[in-house]
Parts: sequence; C-alpha cells; structure tokens
Amino acid sequence: MGTSRSIIVFGGLAATVLFLSGCGGNKPTETAGTSAPAASPSKSTTAVTPSAPRPASKRPAAFDKIAAPKDAAVIIGRVFYQGTLPKPKPINFGPDKVCADLNRDKSALYETLVVNPDSTVKWALVSIRGNVPGKYPVPDKPLLMDQVNCIFVPHVAAMMAGQEIEYRNSDPVSHNVRSNARRNTSFNSIFASKMSMKSKLELPEQAIQLKCDIHYWMSAYVHVLQHPFFAVTGEDGSFIISGVPPGTYTLFSWHETLKAPNQSITLNAGEVKEVDFTMSGD
Repeated sequence: MGTSRSIIVFGGLAATVLFLSGCGGNKPTETAGTSAPAASPSKSTTAVTPSAPRPASKRPAAFDKIAAPKDAAVIIGRVFYQGTLPKPKPINFGPDKVCADLNRDKSALYETLVVNPDSTVKWALVSIRGNVPGKYPVPDKPLLMDQVNCIFVPHVAAMMAGQEIEYRNSDPVSHNVRSNARRNTSFNSIFASKMSMKSKLELPEQAIQLKCDIHYWMSAYVHVLQHPFFAVTGEDGSFIISGVPPGTYTLFSWHETLKAPNQSITLNAGEVKEVDFTMSGD
C-alpha cells in the first residue's frame, strides 16, 4: 500500500534553550528495543496552524525504501521545532581539566535542545500510548547507558519494561549515576573508571532522569515502555516504528523542554503511515 501522511502541530512561542543541572557542583536514532526534578510528562495538545513557515527540509531517502509486512503497519515521520532556531550552547567544563582535555578536539554542546538548520529535532520520543494487542518478548540485549568524554551517551534512550540496562563509565575519571526513578528503584552509585553495572527496570515509566553529581552538566533520560513500539529521533529528527498491529492508537510524543502533541492514528495492515510532529516551547 502507499504511504499515507499526516502532520500534528503545536503552536506557541519559540523555546529558550534551558541549561540543565547535571552530574554535581551538568546521544541516537530509533530505539526498538538528586537535586533537580525529572521532566514532566508531555501533555496532549490541540493541533493548530503554525505561526511561521519553517525552513525547507529534505525528506529522508530511507523513507522511500520502507515497506510494511502484509499483517502489520509501519509508522515513519519527523519531529520539527516551531520558532526561531536556538543557538547551540557549549559546555563549560570549568576547572575540570580531565573533562576539558577529553573534549579538546571537538566542541562539546548541551543536548537539552538539539535543533538542526532545517528545524528537525533530535532526542524526542515517539511511542504508542497504552496497550497494543499481542505479546512481545523483552529484548535479551541490555540497553547501554555509557559515560563518554564526561557526557552521558545516549542523551535520551528507551527500552521495554523487564529489559536490563547497563550503566557504564568508559572515561578515565570517576563518575556517579543518580537515577531519579519514581516507579522503578532509584539509586545513587559511584562509578570508578571502566566500571559497569546492570539492573532491570520492571515497570513502565516515562522520563527517568539520570544525573552525575560529580560533573554538574551531565544529564540523560531513560523511558521504559510496556511494548516495543517506540523510537527516539536521531540526527535528522526522524523516527521509524515497525511491525505495529492494525488498529487505532494514540501516538504520543515527548521532549524534555518542548511542548509535545499527541495524535490519534488508524493503521491498516500493509500500510506505511507518515506522521510529522511540530513542537514548541513556552
């Protein structure tokens, strides 16, 4: 079947890049499978016409190669930012010479709000809200949350309830990981250089914030979903959710600083449904 397409937009003022407090005194594409509070869950919004045209954006070539199986559907799309493009904010490592030296060959930037020149947004979650018919196995491979060059990698990740997560420190310097989980078990542990630890997140939970109390700029989020139908937007702001059973669902979106809309969608077997989201700040 051909690709169908819809767009959901939330209108509002341009977002201001927020400075996150992170690891002590503050990375990517589709995922299939404490002092500061965690981000609040995104709320359903009303679709409206955007107030200003956004820059021209080239549709990902990979979208044209996607085909849905006969008995399921595929959701593809991109997340866009509405408003004046925010300027990237460099991380100031202050007196921390080790972290500064680890990033001396590149410009380390905050990932709180990453918007490309074509207004596409990285690090947004898109998922089906609620139950999906059928039973889906939990992935055997743990989700990896690493600490590389004094930055959490990836910045936003998603996994299934019951899946393991591996916290790792690949740096030559100590970090800690403080989990601000509300439904799952929270913890605050020191990670010496090259240390790792695995744990299992059993309960669905949105936006578990991870911080490092040694390096204030370090922050990340983990989403725990009850099914495998989710994705985190990558470098080009795109997402792909495959193998979805036919039916009518609420497609949910989230971003740590932007207002994120939801949308009701109906999927037919063999259909590739294209759905774009537009997010705005306060």
